[in-house]
Amino acid sequence: MGMVKGIFMVDNHVIPQNGGTGYPGDDPEKMLLYHMDRYGVDVAVLKSHGGYYARADTNKNELVVEMVKRHPDRFVALCTDVRTQNREASGEEEWNIDNAVKELDELLSTGLYAGIGEGFPRERNIRKKLISWDERLEQICKVLDLCRKYKTPLHYITGGGLDSFRWNADMTRNIVHPEHCENASPLLCMELAAWYPDVPIILSHGGIEGSGYYMDFYEKSLYVAACHRNVFLDVGQWWAELFAKPLQDVNIGAEKLLWGSGWGQGFINQQWMPGQVPETFTSPNLTNGKDGNRNQPHTKNIWGWSLNQLGRLNIPQCDMDLILGGNAIHLFKIKTPLPADMLFKNVKREYLDSEVPPPRFPA
Repeated sequence: MGMVKGIFMVDNHVIPQNGGTGYPGDDPEKMLLYHMDRYGVDVAVLKSHGGYYARADTNKNELVVEMVKRHPDRFVALCTDVRTQNREASGEEEWNIDNAVKELDELLSTGLYAGIGEGFPRERNIRKKLISWDERLEQICKVLDLCRKYKTPLHYITGGGLDSFRWNADMTRNIVHPEHCENASPLLCMELAAWYPDVPIILSHGGIEGSGYYMDFYEKSLYVAACHRNVFLDVGQWWAELFAKPLQDVNIGAEKLLWGSGWGQGFINQQWMPGQVPETFTSPNLTNGKDGNRNQPHTKNIWGWSLNQLGRLNIPQCDMDLILGGNAIHLFKIKTPLPADMLFKNVKREYLDSEVPPPRFPA
């Protein structure tokens, strides 16, 4: 077992708002650059995190894009409808998809953002009545139309964490009612991937989002990725054993896996179950953690753990290089010191540039 390295490393899933430790007052940019230098990470793809922590006085789109402006060789930014969500959070106006899409269109038109994510825009207040999947689907298609217009990928969030998010009643509903919200089941992505085969869709966390050792979302994420050429898996929170099935699947392989840890998020503590599979995994605290219980969370150094898990794989270095950076530089159009074909094996993805008619809703 050892810590793996790549020829050009990209973490495609970084949330810089918490500074990596979650302690108030952290300087996220300083902390992130320190970690990148220590682990040899060349570029971090920054997500604004949107309405998870919506505050009317904060615009996280601006935070991440200012980091990009200061370090254009180290950071790439994604955007979401932060302004629209903050207006909802402040009580200024109700959230609606048209305002969200207008905001995203304005952001992407600047050329400062490389995609949308994490997840689709949506209202954050608890709904008194669940909307139908057909209604939600129409909202989502408006966002994917923007991805098609600007030729950018989308980070599609899969599942929800244990414990740390269960206080949120609306998120609980998402899990209980899989016909309602795309977060509840990766299988809902099947319809979207078929209608938008030219839009790269990255399933954030690859079905393992703070969900401990439960693998329901993981299996469904593999199924979607195997069925659609334009669906990729974000694998930075996978333990080593989870890589065997997708790497051996001829419809997935290393060409569709992207290293993305979720660096900076508060619920990626590591848990330890000696002698079990997995022996270590990322999760929020599965017990109350107040009395030194067995699952007291360990270090939040996600990169050390994640790169050690990848280091347990005995696979060709060219495949490892794709996972650690090669796939991400293609999807996010990241510049490299040398031409990409000198660093990575060639992967044909012409289908992402094809002209595809817009989807038609059934009558």
